[in-house]
Amino acid sequence: MRTLLAHIIFTAVLCICYDAAAFTQSLIVNSARPPMTQLMMQHISRRQLMISTISSLSTSAGLSQSALAAPPLTAEEADNFQARLERGLRAKPARVLRQRMNIDFAVLLMRSSYNAVDQLDIVAMDQFQKDFFLIRQAEYKYYSDALGVGAMQQGDLADPNYFDFISFAQYATISREIVNPPSVFEEQQPVEVGEDQPQKFDAVVVRRDPTIRNSDLPRIHTEIVGNAILDKLIEKFGETASAIPTIEPGSRPDAGTFLAAIKQMVNLFTLSGFAWEGGASMVQSGSSIKDTQFSIIFTSPATLWSGQSLAAKKAAVTNDFVLKTVKALATRAGYRVVNDSVNYKGNQEITTFSVL
Repeated sequence: MRTLLAHIIFTAVLCICYDAAAFTQSLIVNSARPPMTQLMMQHISRRQLMISTISSLSTSAGLSQSALAAPPLTAEEADNFQARLERGLRAKPARVLRQRMNIDFAVLLMRSSYNAVDQLDIVAMDQFQKDFFLIRQAEYKYYSDALGVGAMQQGDLADPNYFDFISFAQYATISREIVNPPSVFEEQQPVEVGEDQPQKFDAVVVRRDPTIRNSDLPRIHTEIVGNAILDKLIEKFGETASAIPTIEPGSRPDAGTFLAAIKQMVNLFTLSGFAWEGGASMVQSGSSIKDTQFSIIFTSPATLWSGQSLAAKKAAVTNDFVLKTVKALATRAGYRVVNDSVNYKGNQEITTFSVL
């Protein structure tokens, strides 16, 4: 089997050497995509070529069908009648004044979401990147035209209009992959090669932790992303006057103490350019924190359109980044967030929740 697999990979690499340049050029010419992602997409085109080669050969090689991932998204599926109908019913992106995001913070939100998918082992990451690309390609013109000429800098993550779009595409892809994924699949993992050498890949069978139920995957994804964001905020601001007030692990602080930490966390989101302004408050208080309802309101957040659009399509996971981070903070404090919701009114994102 090892000899046969080596032959399969060698054959695929030969295809890459001779055909990948033309295939990549075709993708660049025929698609609308951010300039900053061209290099990544060249890798994706080579990976997809590898997948096609291995898929066609694996059957004759006797590889188990359970080791193959779910069928990748196709360009036709990404832009079929149902997808176009959904776009037509979707709210148009609002033309509101939004500040530029801190590029490191924007990258943090995107990267933590991607890393969580990789950590969960729900899909081959080469397939995820291709599916992500096809969704971006299908959605871009509609979004760009709705915003108007010059309203968005393509490929600029710090531009809130572009971040709004790319975050939608990312979470639309994640939601597609996270619902009832295969527990065993084959992934093409890159092999380190010399400069100017064609990229090579090894076929690796990935098996997800059998103790994790498919129904738990969205919750675990949220936990991973929320913890990654909170950890970075603590790392970056922990030794400054802008630090989130320290809450001892499992201490279950009173409502006032917990609110103070949430307020500063919201301030850091705003300081990082996530929204024009933001604030946190208690909209309903009682004799204990369990009777308290908290509210976070962002004005013109970077996820104003994407958050509404993902909610409208009933996505399995959404880009509710502040709620994910609140959940991480609450868990560390010894609480659990309940009765949470994210709603939109005009150019405001309103998150409400309680803790137990």
